[in-house]
Amino acid sequence: MVPGTWGGGGEPTGGASSSVGGGTGTWRGGELLQFASLLKAGGRNTPGKILQTPVVAPPPAPLPHASSSAAAAGPPHGRTVSGSGGTALPPLPPAARAGGGTSGKVPEHRLAKFQRLLDARVIDLDALRELCWNGVPPSLRPDCWRLLSGYCPPNKARQATILRRKRLEYQEMVPTYYEIADSERSDEELTALRQVRVDVPRTAPTVPFFHEPRIQQSLEHLLYIWGIRHPASGYVQGMNDLMTPFLAVFLGEHLPGPIETWQLEALTEEMLLQVEADCYWCLCKLVETIQDHYTYAQPGVQRTVFLCAEVCRSACPTLSARMAEENVDFIQFAWRWANCLLIREVPFELSFRLWDTYLAEGSRFADFLVYACAGFLLLWRTTLEPMEFQDMIMFLQKPPTQEWKEPDLEMVLGQAFILRDTYPEAHLQSL
Repeated sequence: MVPGTWGGGGEPTGGASSSVGGGTGTWRGGELLQFASLLKAGGRNTPGKILQTPVVAPPPAPLPHASSSAAAAGPPHGRTVSGSGGTALPPLPPAARAGGGTSGKVPEHRLAKFQRLLDARVIDLDALRELCWNGVPPSLRPDCWRLLSGYCPPNKARQATILRRKRLEYQEMVPTYYEIADSERSDEELTALRQVRVDVPRTAPTVPFFHEPRIQQSLEHLLYIWGIRHPASGYVQGMNDLMTPFLAVFLGEHLPGPIETWQLEALTEEMLLQVEADCYWCLCKLVETIQDHYTYAQPGVQRTVFLCAEVCRSACPTLSARMAEENVDFIQFAWRWANCLLIREVPFELSFRLWDTYLAEGSRFADFLVYACAGFLLLWRTTLEPMEFQDMIMFLQKPPTQEWKEPDLEMVLGQAFILRDTYPEAHLQSL
């Protein structure tokens, strides 16, 4: 597939099509609701066993409702996807059963689990990933993200030395690559700098703090230097969005309270450079697993869009058939989803919860993104199926998520988890 011309929203306005017809399986909505209730469970779970004490979160309107008794019971170990095959889903692993998101008060037992891991002399990264998958307490997010990104080592005795060295390395990049005269830049570097300066003012339009001149200068530093240091891809539109969760989380170590109350005067230049360094190295790690999303012709984005269509065709053939009838091509809406990792489709405050799971996925993130995009689409299946072409495209290009809260996003992540269980990575590799 070859992408078409680019529109202002960071996605192509045309391009090659991919088949969305056919398929054999369908989803039973009650199972997703049961699983979502487990994600928000207040009880304690142990490997191989689910203790049934869930607190059921209300589902978004587009999903079919499960009965209250089914939701309270939680998913059985032999979950089934209805359809011609009656495919049995395996039991949920501990990572997907653990209770507690990050909205509201974090349960004390969950905080204690994090604290035990983080207090260890050598941190168990596998256990940390499992725990972080379901959300990180806001106060622990900076430390957890640095660890999940591989930027901070798990050996506590080495952490201060490594962080100091990496932060100094970034600080030396700023005068070397950014603070030079335009006459010393190549034509490609000038083009990249111009594009960064066009995109930075558009970043996070709903967050006024990101429009402070000094914060925008930090974004310029980060995006331009990242592009120069990664010549295989360079800076690509959409990367400015990927930087914002890191910037907000690491600024939050120095600025107390909600982002709406932050005052730039409380930040010193040294603090800002330290924040920039943390953002830079964490972005490097996140993009490392999806590098081909941003190389020439963006083959990774094309692959994600194609595989998203294939997973949806298998999981919900009725919706896929309706989209095919209306000539709706996945590339018309899912390109931006894959290019910006769904961050533009949800309120900014939910991007942190999304990044918790992305970073916890580690080397499996590229494949998980396929399931996340498919899960996001299938959330709206009952709303989309009666629509005609124009309404369907308008809905998918701007889904009504403005009022979403964390339980709504966790429905998407829960759907993605179930899809991966049903159509594992080996299935994707065979397509």
